[in-house]
Amino acid sequence: MEVLILSKTKYGQSQYCIGGITLTNFKFIRLLNPGGFYQPIDTDLNIGDVWDISYSPSANTKPPHNEDVIVNSKRFIKHIYDLKTYIKSIGVKIWRGSVYNVFDGHLKWTGSGSGYLSENQSNLPNNSVGFWIPDEDLTYNNGYYHIAGKKINYKGATNAKPIIPKGSLVRLSLAKWWCPDDFYESRCYLQLSGVYQDKPKPISKSNPTIKQDNLDIDSIFKSIEKQRPISYNSPTPKTTYTSSNSSSKNTSGGCYIATVCYGSYYANEVCDFRDFRDNTLNNYSLGKKFIKLYYKYSPAVSDKIKPYGTLNKSIRIIILNPLLRIIKTLKLNKKTHPNNVYKK
Repeated sequence: MEVLILSKTKYGQSQYCIGGITLTNFKFIRLLNPGGFYQPIDTDLNIGDVWDISYSPSANTKPPHNEDVIVNSKRFIKHIYDLKTYIKSIGVKIWRGSVYNVFDGHLKWTGSGSGYLSENQSNLPNNSVGFWIPDEDLTYNNGYYHIAGKKINYKGATNAKPIIPKGSLVRLSLAKWWCPDDFYESRCYLQLSGVYQDKPKPISKSNPTIKQDNLDIDSIFKSIEKQRPISYNSPTPKTTYTSSNSSSKNTSGGCYIATVCYGSYYANEVCDFRDFRDNTLNNYSLGKKFIKLYYKYSPAVSDKIKPYGTLNKSIRIIILNPLLRIIKTLKLNKKTHPNNVYKK
């Protein structure tokens, strides 16, 4: 099963607690070695990596820590660089706003501002991890991030930043159950284990970049047509439709050039272009002709431009972004269409 690595939390001096999410059903998992041990400090499981992992459930789980699994085998697939955009696009639950909203409001708070769950609670959350977008800045001091009079222990593998700006995407988790000698109950405390950002994909040294002032899009298309024969019997790709009121992203069919230029099949801009295709273009005879031509030529174009990072960025800025602004301004990505003489 494909698993995206989300976090590396240092445990002691020689181990990492590795958290991930399955990309089939978006289930949170915590990756343990046989015997139930955390991963070694030199693990090759890194944040942003996607691995094909075979695993089995751990027999030693205690709610809300339901994520523990035993890794049986693994194979590296790829690395996701636009991690923040990707996580926000897959439809996984994200808490937003006040710190009191995290873990669906189940947390209790100490007098010093630490959030925790108590073993005496009957309403425990379903998971011990989750994503949060805070509505205030988090400021770091002496091992903790502070917000609205509360503090969250930082347990990430990377050095803490002085400030995590409001609107950032962060990962929260709950430490294992713990009972100090002077307590009458076990508790698991709130901690912050990661902050997600989009990073530029490295450009291969074997593929030189193209300067923006030397761009000639027409010549690119013509050269591709000469180099790659096109089959004129290719079927028009099937499309599916999603309601404009749905919160899910439109992932029907391919949008080759936009996917390459925005760096992710799940980018919000790519989803908007797919909505424009399905909700507007596909309702008109001329639009259907354009779709047919696009799917005839765009695979070759996208293959050709994919290695050139500067070219992709230039196409995005010069062509795609202005086009998308027009589409969204006129609401052409929504499922509403005026009558038109070109419509079948």
